[in-house]
Amino acid sequence: MNRTKAYALFDRLRVAQLRLASLALIVMMVVTLLDVFLRYVFNSPIHGAYELVEAMLVVFVFHGMSTAFLKRRNIVIDLIDSFAPRTLVVALIRFTDLLSIATIALFAYAMITPALQSYSYGEVKMDLQVPIWYFWATALLGIAGTILCAIGALFAPADPHHTDEPV
Repeated sequence: MNRTKAYALFDRLRVAQLRLASLALIVMMVVTLLDVFLRYVFNSPIHGAYELVEAMLVVFVFHGMSTAFLKRRNIVIDLIDSFAPRTLVVALIRFTDLLSIATIALFAYAMITPALQSYSYGEVKMDLQVPIWYFWATALLGIAGTILCAIGALFAPADPHHTDEPV
């Protein structure tokens, strides 16, 4: 498999995660809007709205990160890019790609123990009685996709001249 085909697969994963994150954001906004409206107009809030928004926030955050990593849209301080040799800048870009992968993997590793504890204790959300390990599973799936997209950045050219292509 060549670099272009591999990158295309990572890009499809990124798009799927971005769409899921976008849907979660829409659900968060609609539920919040309806909850506030129903609370103040009819004094009848949506049961479990807080927990539903919390669940959608997990989806939004952990599935929304993959685009930033695949497209290298993280915050960058490019102090030396203007005067350093191109080969050094390309090497730094590749180094930050590897550092990103290691950092996200460390976060994922740190999430495994509390996720397993939540599963083994049988913890559930108070209002909706949804098992908390569902939240952890969603977060771990999202961060796994983010790790894959960060790996996918290694298949993209390390261009020191950032382009403003659409995501």
